[in-house]
This record gives sequence, C-alpha cells and structure tokens, in this order.
Amino acid sequence: MANTLQIKKNAWNTVSPGAPNANTLAFGELAWDTAGKMLYIGRQTNSGGTTETVKVVPTASSSAIGVAKFSTNNFVVSAAGDVQIKDLGVATEEIKADAITSAKIADDAVQSAHIDDNAVALGTQTTGNYAALVQGTANEIEVSGSAGEGATFTVGLPDDVTIAGNLTVQGDTVTLNTGTLTVEDKNIVVAKNITGNPATDAGVNGAGITIGANASAPSLTWNNSGGVDFFEFNKPAKLTIAPTADCGSSLDFGTYINP
Repeated sequence: MANTLQIKKNAWNTVSPGAPNANTLAFGELAWDTAGKMLYIGRQTNSGGTTETVKVVPTASSSAIGVAKFSTNNFVVSAAGDVQIKDLGVATEEIKADAITSAKIADDAVQSAHIDDNAVALGTQTTGNYAALVQGTANEIEVSGSAGEGATFTVGLPDDVTIAGNLTVQGDTVTLNTGTLTVEDKNIVVAKNITGNPATDAGVNGAGITIGANASAPSLTWNNSGGVDFFEFNKPAKLTIAPTADCGSSLDFGTYINP
C-alpha cells in the first residue's frame, strides 16, 4: 500500500495568507500556506534551538534569487514560462532615467510607430548637422517662417535694400526702374573694358549718353570713324557766351571735315 507523506498546513479554506509563527516549525520542518500558496521551512537561528520561518523559495530581490512578480500591464508569461515584454507594455515613466543607452538598442529595433509624437527634441537627443534657425539681415535679406518639423521658409529681398559692400552684376543688361538716380562718383566711365586708343579703337566709337528711348532721341556720343575723333551731338547745341567775356579769348571748334 502506498504511503502518504504529510507536512504541516493551515486549513483548506484559509483566506488570509501568512507564514507560520516563529518557533512553530522545528529545524527542517516544512509547512504549506494554503491561501498564499507558499512552502515554508523552519530554520534554526542559535544553539538554543530557536527557529524562524522562511520561504523555501524566497521573494526575489537585487541580492537574492527567488520568486519575482511582474505587472501584467507590462509583461506576459508564455506557456513555457518565458517572461516577455508586452507590445507597448513599458511606459516612459517606468523606465529609469538614462537606463537604456544606444549601445543596448539593436539597429532598427525601435520603429517610428513606437515613438511618441514630439518625443525627440532636435539638439537635445540628436546629433548631426541641422539648421536651428534661419535668420535674415535688416535691409538686406528677409526670412519668413518659423523653425519646426517640415517647416517652409521664404527668403527674399525687402522693398528697401542696403548693400554694405561692393555690388558686381554679371550680365548683358541692367535695368533701373527708379525715379531718381544719384551717383556719388564724380566720374562715370563707359566702355570700361576697351583699353585701346580712343582716337582709333572702334570699340569706343558711338560711346556716350542717349536721352530717352525714341528713335530720334538726343544723344552725345564719341565719333572716331572718320579719321578725326570728336564728340558728336545729334541735335543742335546752344553755346552761350557772357557779354562780359574776355575779348582776347578764342574758341576753337576744330577742323571741319567734309563728309
């Protein structure tokens, strides 16, 4: 006939879990807590035979192996007894600050769907080159728009532009739509790139100033095409000599060339 081995236990219908009191278990004696589903053993603590009650499988701690408890909000236990983190199971506030370093995260392990919106601040949790601010310069460049993800900036010139340094325009035509043109320089140079003799270089022939856009607009131009170089007006020129002028002065208009 089979033998039955029994140990100390509380009543089968006990509802409040609890360990046996001290000195109620002999050294090495076992007891079963029905409500708490925990097995206890008596442990002798001195030569006088005093015993204390300890769990056969203690509660786990940072210094002891034992039974650990996991929140069902964060973890699941598989049929094989494996403890796994649930999807979205660990909230941000439950992770110790600086507990997870980049070295502990596998490449491509964290998907964008698992990162809260606005959770990563540029310049705080990021590295690399980026523009924190796009800023214009008063009276030179205007910038509209504010920094942010996907932000669009508009860059342009203000209505009144001030250029502190030199301005060089590379092109064939420069058009000034202005009501008033003021030039500080007392000498205006035209045909700047022609360095030959102005009396013979065809590059400066016709250089001058034209007033208006009409086909018969008045002009003052340089003419060196007939062997003699001179300024040429295409309209009559009026010369007024004050009546008090020195009568000993002479006025020479050059040599007339019959075309």
